[in-house]
Amino acid sequence: MIVYEEIFKKNGLSKTQEEILDRVGKNKIVLEIGSSTGYMTKAFLSNLCIVDVVEKNREAIKKMPKKVRKVLKVSIEDEKIEKLLSKDYDFIILADVLEHLVDPENTLNILSKVANKNTMLLISLPNVASWIMRKQLFFKGDFEYQESGILDKTHLHFYTVNTLPKLLSNNNWIVEKVIGTITRLPFEESINKVPIFNWLFKMIYPKLVEKYRNLSYYHFLVEAVKK
Repeated sequence: MIVYEEIFKKNGLSKTQEEILDRVGKNKIVLEIGSSTGYMTKAFLSNLCIVDVVEKNREAIKKMPKKVRKVLKVSIEDEKIEKLLSKDYDFIILADVLEHLVDPENTLNILSKVANKNTMLLISLPNVASWIMRKQLFFKGDFEYQESGILDKTHLHFYTVNTLPKLLSNNNWIVEKVIGTITRLPFEESINKVPIFNWLFKMIYPKLVEKYRNLSYYHFLVEAVKK
C-alpha cells in the first residue's frame, strides 16, 4: 500500500487538508497536483467540484475516482506539462508536494502561466523550523530521515513559514495568507486541568503563537495569487 494512503486510512484527513477543502468549497474547478490515490479528490468531487489531477504513480492512479475530468499520468515537472493543463482553474492545490520536487521554482513559474487572475494557489507543507525539530536537533543532534512526516525520506527541500513566502514572491506569486497547524506543548494537557493556569494559557498562548509562528507551526498552508 502507498505510504500516504496508509496514513489517510489510519488518521483520516489532516487539519491542513480539511482547511484546504473548506477554502475550496463547492462548485469550483480544481487542479490537484500529487493526488496519490484520490482521498482528497473524492472530497472535492463530493462538493461538486470539477477536478483535474496530476499524478505519476500508476498504482495510485488505478484507485482514482472515476468522475475526475482529466488524469494526467505524468510528473508536474514533465517538460510538456504546461501544454497539458487547462487555464480555467479556480484553485491549484499542492498539498505536501512542493518539498518533493527537484525544481520547485520552475514548477511555480509554470503554474503562474496556467493561472488566471482569479486562481488561488494553495500550498501546504511541514515547517522544518518548528520547535519540535529545534528541540530534536538541540538535545539529540538528530536529523534522521523517516517514512513520513517532516523528515520524510523523499523530501528534497525543506521550508519554513518565512522561506516559502519568499520562494513564492520570487516566482510570480503574491502570498495573501499563512495558516498554521499549531504544535501542542508537552505540558498543555496538565495546564488545562488547573482552571487558573488554563485561563492564562488560553489568554497568552495565541498571542505567542502569532508572534512566533515559525516556531509554533508544525505544518502550514499558504494562499497565493499570481502577480
